[in-house]
Amino acid sequence: MKYIKTLSYLSLLIFFTANVSSHQDQDSRIKFWKEYYNPQVEVTQEKIPDVKIILHKIGPFYQLETNVQNFKFTPDRDMKDNNPWTGYGKLYINGKFVTRIYNKITFLKSIPIGQNEIKVILSSNMDHDVAINKKLIFDKIDIRFPDYNFAEARAYHYDLFIRCEFSDKGKARTKKLATKGLSASESSEYLQCTLDSNDVIKPFVKDMSKVQKAHFNITMDTLAKRIDLWKSFEKNEISLSEAREGNKLLDESSDEKMQAKMKEFGKK
Repeated sequence: MKYIKTLSYLSLLIFFTANVSSHQDQDSRIKFWKEYYNPQVEVTQEKIPDVKIILHKIGPFYQLETNVQNFKFTPDRDMKDNNPWTGYGKLYINGKFVTRIYNKITFLKSIPIGQNEIKVILSSNMDHDVAINKKLIFDKIDIRFPDYNFAEARAYHYDLFIRCEFSDKGKARTKKLATKGLSASESSEYLQCTLDSNDVIKPFVKDMSKVQKAHFNITMDTLAKRIDLWKSFEKNEISLSEAREGNKLLDESSDEKMQAKMKEFGKK
């Protein structure tokens, strides 16, 4: 019996030792690969490199201005030397590498909707991140896109919604639909335009009240289903009466879901 207990204790000891050793090995491997894929070059010169970035809005687009000191962009020296005073900048948006920066001004094709972190890290020509005392030399900007507030987004959304029907394109579409005995909303193109107009308020869902959020989500879901429904009609897969009946059922379902949400909120 004592022999069996001793074996059990030994087995547990071996298990825990192996487990700890495994974790240590894993930590070592992680450290190794981090250093392998993100090598650094330490500043040795007296004048320490520095980088500052500024974001400029040009109409609906952005330009990133990158200013460096004691450092020079050298595209002609790529993979030729490894020092901390020449090289390029690495542009990251939300932690994801985007491109190399070799110029003072960089045009940003797009910025994700919501809160964003834009960062530029100095790098040597040999792709080693420049560091001082193992701390990277970088600058970053936090920006919210789009840069308007919730109230402005709602006003803009309403304007886009109205344009779906009353812009020149919208009026032409409505006139064409009328010749077929259809209303403006009995069109997948119109409904898609309406759905797209909601994109401007998507980033502000967290700013909505519970009721607003529920209404927004239900409306978006219903619009997507109505688009599919009217696309089926336009492809002659269903009749007009079937499309209108399906549309009615979707609207009723939307109302029922909203009423259920209101009851749910009332109980809390």
